[in-house]
Amino acid sequence: MEKLQKTITELNDKLKKKNKTPEEQDEEFEQFYECIKDIAIHPVVLRMKLYPHHGVTNCYQHCLHVSYYNYIWCKALELDARSAARAGMLHDLFLYDWHTHAKRTGDHFPKRALMNAEKFFDLNSIERDIIINHMWPVTLFSVPRTKEGWITTLADKYCGSFETAQRKASDLVRKSR
Repeated sequence: MEKLQKTITELNDKLKKKNKTPEEQDEEFEQFYECIKDIAIHPVVLRMKLYPHHGVTNCYQHCLHVSYYNYIWCKALELDARSAARAGMLHDLFLYDWHTHAKRTGDHFPKRALMNAEKFFDLNSIERDIIINHMWPVTLFSVPRTKEGWITTLADKYCGSFETAQRKASDLVRKSR
């Protein structure tokens, strides 16, 4: 976990050194959104808004967060930021509430997400790797095979941790009222 935090800190430090103006940040967000727009507005993907995910975040919001971090980090590392962003938006496209669904092992979610993503979108090998392997180490033998896949694994844990912490913080506020 310490190594993960160090890697994330180094990436964020590298990005901060660029000191982008608000206009440059807007342009970068537009470039990001251009990569995922067709996915983000697809009716099946929009259904992810119906399912809670981590804390107060729904599945769509979580995937959007992961997608954005994938894009920023992969771009900084000169990797395939477009594929990473697109797969980040699809990595949890399993379309049910995993909190209440019959208990399954962690390897079920990525398989269902990949099956759904392939049904509606043409995926390249990087995107497939990201979707099927993003749950590592929960899915012990589904290890990412691409650098973009490893970035997604980090981004997913990073975003999920913050989203879960946000829930816990909101729970504390409610209890104090």
